[in-house]
Amino acid sequence: MDNFITYEYEWLKELTAELPTNHEKIAALRFEQKKINQLPLKLNCCYNTNMPSLKEQINGWTDDEIKFLENVQLPEKVADKLNENEDKIHTSLSVAKLSVLLRLLVIDKIITVRTVTQMLRVAAKIFTTLQKGDIFFGSLTTKYHAPDKATINAVKDLLFKYINILGKL
Repeated sequence: MDNFITYEYEWLKELTAELPTNHEKIAALRFEQKKINQLPLKLNCCYNTNMPSLKEQINGWTDDEIKFLENVQLPEKVADKLNENEDKIHTSLSVAKLSVLLRLLVIDKIITVRTVTQMLRVAAKIFTTLQKGDIFFGSLTTKYHAPDKATINAVKDLLFKYINILGKL
């Protein structure tokens, strides 16, 4: 099975090697990760009880590679990035919290869209986060469609805070 994991790593590296931009590499890795995560599992079956499952190992490597690619800045693009960020809406929200708030606005039809994908593309282009700066479309999409409990609770707390602020206006 070690050979299988090595094969998968090499396959993912080869898949992204020919792609010209980090954004395209991230999209390809996320697509492969989605396919891997949708594979059925056999219950009570494992290769090595001392190691994480094969799916977890591949997901871990893929997540690390995506994080690396998200944080890499090519020298020739740094000046363009600085100018690009001037025209963005800066927020102290995490990508996860922003995605939940956008989802609430879509559900309540405050934001009316034909396709959620297009709205998320625009949001990824116009918002920045305090933690990472630019928001990557794949990250925003993943967190929009599958918010975790901790984020939902954090947004609830944020909304209660806003209710208290409204009471003071």
